[in-house]
Amino acid sequence: MSRFVGVADCKLSAISYQLSAISYQLSAISYQLSAISYQLSAISYQLSAIS
Repeated sequence: MSRFVGVADCKLSAISYQLSAISYQLSAISYQLSAISYQLSAISYQLSAIS
């Protein structure tokens, strides 16, 4: 039984690691999107200043 629990713990820790990696990637994507949004608003501001 203890061996089974060890395997389950190993699988759970692997899943947990994968989830944290996915979470990290999502936060990186979110950061990039906010940077793009910031750049677009800066361009929009410049265009409105020109016009």
